[in-house]
Amino acid sequence: MVGVKSYQLKSSDLSFFCVLPVSLSKKRTMNKRLLLFSIFGVYALWACDFNKRLDTSGVVQELKERQVKRVNSAQVTTLVDEWGHVIVAKLNQDLVKSIQQKTQIDSLQRLYRVTIQLGSPLKLQAPDLGNKVNQTLDAYQYNAENHLDAIDNIQASDDGEYLYFSSPVVLQDQFKGMKTTDIQALAQATKLDSLAFRKKGDMLGLWLIRFTKKEVIRLVDVKSLQKLQVKIGTEAQEGEKK
Repeated sequence: MVGVKSYQLKSSDLSFFCVLPVSLSKKRTMNKRLLLFSIFGVYALWACDFNKRLDTSGVVQELKERQVKRVNSAQVTTLVDEWGHVIVAKLNQDLVKSIQQKTQIDSLQRLYRVTIQLGSPLKLQAPDLGNKVNQTLDAYQYNAENHLDAIDNIQASDDGEYLYFSSPVVLQDQFKGMKTTDIQALAQATKLDSLAFRKKGDMLGLWLIRFTKKEVIRLVDVKSLQKLQVKIGTEAQEGEKK
């Protein structure tokens, strides 16, 4: 007689069949989470890379400024002359606005890394400018008092670290239609003398722009420097012909 064994299923045996579907469900959930994290990670990396690309302009500018350059005194002076005229032209385009709002002055100071002042020659004088620059301002004052023409000028500081670009401001129609009180307020906002009783053609004052030699060299790029050297050479040849 063949014996038959009977088995009694325990609760633990049944639990095996219940665990399997639960485990699969957890795996699916984990896979979804991993997928989401992967997508988020890729997006984060892309975003970081995008930000890096946005910042490259600053890096490129820094690299250009740190390039080794051979710059002589003639090149620095020519650059100051060119940039000085550009700055003054923008400021004189709307003199009243430049004085009242000062946003353009601030913007140009940051762009060219300079300091800009507007005033009469005597009020612009200061001990820290040095003898050479103060003597230049004396010459401007003499021309103003004697109604003589004044021209743009570049003067190096006594130690050679700075170059001062000066440009006379001549009265034309800058204050046309303005009240006398408003005109006087412009003088008080600057180092200009009284603007009352001025005649057309009178020198009102000066733009005095201080360039730092080191910053001029940093700001100029190599290509511009090469073009500048060609320009200086051409001007020298033309001068010799004359």
